[in-house]
Amino acid sequence: EVRAVSRTPSTAPESGVTPVAADLRDAASAADALRGADVAYLTVGLPYTTTAWRRDLPVIVRNAVDGCLTAGARLVYFDNVYAYGRTDGRPMTESTPIRPTSRKGAVRADVLRMLDTARDERGLDLTIGRAADFYGPGATTSAFNMFAIDRVATGKPPMWMFDASLPHSITYTPDIGAGLAVLGTDDRARGRTWHLPTAPALTGEEYLALASGGRLPHRTMSMGAMRLGALFASGARESLEMAYQYTEPYVFDSSAFEREFGVAPTPYAEGIAASLRTASAKAG
Repeated sequence: EVRAVSRTPSTAPESGVTPVAADLRDAASAADALRGADVAYLTVGLPYTTTAWRRDLPVIVRNAVDGCLTAGARLVYFDNVYAYGRTDGRPMTESTPIRPTSRKGAVRADVLRMLDTARDERGLDLTIGRAADFYGPGATTSAFNMFAIDRVATGKPPMWMFDASLPHSITYTPDIGAGLAVLGTDDRARGRTWHLPTAPALTGEEYLALASGGRLPHRTMSMGAMRLGALFASGARESLEMAYQYTEPYVFDSSAFEREFGVAPTPYAEGIAASLRTASAKAG
């Protein structure tokens, strides 16, 4: 049985998937959802605010850990790269130190320490899957989808933040799902962190050219424009501390996963084309 746990379960789940209503912020609700599980995938999404992350993420992870330990389940935790902090352009690997340079990264680092403690002191069966920035069909919270894919789908010039000449890795959402499935079912994955399959980084200019097919001009957002936007828009305000990801090379190395499991990431041309088809269909 595959359960999809959410506070608001889908009314039209995929075939073979059982929707389960649960609030993972509540210990009893989380325990009920995890009862009888063999593997739990924690891919929870929260509002993009430091306040929400500080308030809810540690509680959710603690409840998931307790529920997995009670059920005897393996926990596959989906993470991003915020806890690495600035890397000064050095490629990110699984051995990159955890040195957050943002408030959101500090929350992520605290949660990783909590997970390490649960593994080392309580015997939690833990595997971590980490992705870079992401994009993909219907990925509504993806910066690349919002600034490039969705704009091209409505005939607008695609945009990039700050320096479009720098390389910047983005992970395709179907590759994230497939990679997490491997981590939960292959015993070779147990007990460590893996970078999920991500194609070699292109520059912002190259991504925008793929998205537009060369038919539309490209634009870049200046730091000044973002700072101005932060005065009026909470999304820009919350994103400002992560701006460093677009002012230095942002290169995510997933070669360890690819070698170990024989999995190749989706080429950007293919992933961007699929994302455009979905966005264009939605735009009508």
